[in-house]
Amino acid sequence: MQRNPASQRQIEASDPANSTWVSANAGSGKTRVLTDRVARLLLDRVDPQNILCLTYTKAAASEMQNRLFNRLGAWAMMQDADLRADLQELGVEDDIPPARLRTARTLFARAIETPGGLKIQTIHSFCAGLLRRFPLEAGVSPQFTEMEDRASALLRAEVVDLMAMGPEGGVVDLLARHFTEADFDKLLQEVAGKRGLFEVLPDEARLYGVFDLASGLTPDVLLQSVLPEGTSDLIGRLRDLCLTGSVTDVKEAKRLAGFCTDDTPDWSDLIILEGVFLFGEDAKNPFGAKLGTFPTKATRQKALDLMEQIEPLMVAVEAARADRIKLMALDR
Repeated sequence: MQRNPASQRQIEASDPANSTWVSANAGSGKTRVLTDRVARLLLDRVDPQNILCLTYTKAAASEMQNRLFNRLGAWAMMQDADLRADLQELGVEDDIPPARLRTARTLFARAIETPGGLKIQTIHSFCAGLLRRFPLEAGVSPQFTEMEDRASALLRAEVVDLMAMGPEGGVVDLLARHFTEADFDKLLQEVAGKRGLFEVLPDEARLYGVFDLASGLTPDVLLQSVLPEGTSDLIGRLRDLCLTGSVTDVKEAKRLAGFCTDDTPDWSDLIILEGVFLFGEDAKNPFGAKLGTFPTKATRQKALDLMEQIEPLMVAVEAARADRIKLMALDR
């Protein structure tokens, strides 16, 4: 039988004799391949109770079961010619003997009569079944029940509400100052999922090791090494120079206007310089220094002596960025 390449690849993937990994876009036939594979296993007289299908969602498991039973039910009622054509389309050999047709017609009844039915489950329900069989080995209560995602989210929110209104309210307030995302529950999920890491609070030395930071490197040390005394005057001269340049230079001058407004550099000042001096995340050289490209060439030519001082600062800002991010994460 002649088939198009896509159909042929699906048939090869559904062949039980092949150990197959399938990677494909949504709607391209992954469920059909799995359903066809089960049908072919049944045709090869594999006991239905020895077949296990795992899917990610309940909807996918239900869809696969419906498709499979619809096909087997249709086979039970088909005329020989139609059934032979359907089996050939499935990938069964062209010369199909009558005995194979009779087997196909019995599969629906065999599947229905299988104790416990065909095992088409979600990964979650399969794992829950294993835990119920071996609760002591898994370290869980034999009477455990699974918690739905909605219920666990409500429980986490309830716990945080109780903390916020109780003696630990200051902890929640402090956390809220550092949290910048919209979905607070994502953070709570991460904490709950890694609760073992919070059983013993790590000391500072261990945290420095976790973040691969040099011992003794503090925010003040880093800021002083990158932005020594006199940097504010240097940035002021650069800002004035950019105001005489192109539209792009003027735009960057406005960003530099926010640098060190209180005479004491902090993280916000370093972040301003990163935004002006370094390329973006999608650039060919992500977060690399804009050496020779900022300000624009005509503007640089007006103050080459100034640029000889600015470019080493660019390199220092580039080199400090990773440690700045680590120190901010450490503080959080």
